[in-house]
Amino acid sequence: MFRWSFAAGVFLVALLARLKIGPALPPGFPYLTFFPAVIVTTFVCGLWPGVAAATASGIAAWYFFIEPFHSFTLDGATAMALGFYALIVTVDVLLIHLMQEALLRLRAESARQSRERELSQQLAESREVMFQELQHRISNNLQVIGALMALQRGAVQDKKARRIIDQAATRLELIGRIHRRLQDPSGQRVELGVFLGRLCDDLLDAAGATGVKVHLQADSVLLPPEQTVPMALILMELVSNALEHGFAHQGQGRIAIELRQLEPATIQLTVLDDGAGLPPDFDLETTQSLGLRIVRALAAQLGASFEMQRAPRGTACGLLLPVR
Repeated sequence: MFRWSFAAGVFLVALLARLKIGPALPPGFPYLTFFPAVIVTTFVCGLWPGVAAATASGIAAWYFFIEPFHSFTLDGATAMALGFYALIVTVDVLLIHLMQEALLRLRAESARQSRERELSQQLAESREVMFQELQHRISNNLQVIGALMALQRGAVQDKKARRIIDQAATRLELIGRIHRRLQDPSGQRVELGVFLGRLCDDLLDAAGATGVKVHLQADSVLLPPEQTVPMALILMELVSNALEHGFAHQGQGRIAIELRQLEPATIQLTVLDDGAGLPPDFDLETTQSLGLRIVRALAAQLGASFEMQRAPRGTACGLLLPVR
């Protein structure tokens, strides 16, 4: 109701203003005050009140301000004037209407994006809370498993079984450290060289191998967490294997680790130790070593190729990994 009342009021003001200033105007300005009235009405009230104001203004101008006055006589000149008026107000009304429609769509899109941003923020916050809760539960579970293994170890008399339990407990502890260092809910890529360097320090500390030195040379390689974890586990097994078998009797030595970006889609990991080396009958395909079987399984999971062979001094291991 307001829109139509406003349109009628603007039309009457325009008509009265045109009647008031008419004597001061030269001939030929019948629509002078009506064009602004149509524009204001359309802008404030919308399409149809604007159309109504334009129609009423055209009729009023025709009757009051086009000769012969106070009649609806239609000759060629009058028809042309009315035609130009109709064209101009049609363009004005349509342009204003289309701009308002575009503005409404823009506001609706802005409101939708704002709602989506709020929802995304809420989901991100919820995801982070759930992620932290998951990490907490996993850490608790790892501690429980470690405690159970410690209890079980105390009840085992067989030295081989105790050693296996010790190895499993060590793996569990290191996996827990890897897990904690990758606690990033955003899933960002990890600087692999830095990550593996810290892992090697953890391995030496866990093994108590004070006489073994690790030398790491690494290019700047970024991997997603889903590739970083298997790579870390592979390195963990290779270094653990060198500590357990390569330096079992001499207690000191050197492990050289190289991480190279061969091309944008391939990286190479090399682990070389100067320990006792492989036995003459060693076969990677048939080995019963649990650690090496884990390495082969993880390499297959990554789509990587793995090889292990005797070096002039010690053992050389190589892994070629396609980067996703």
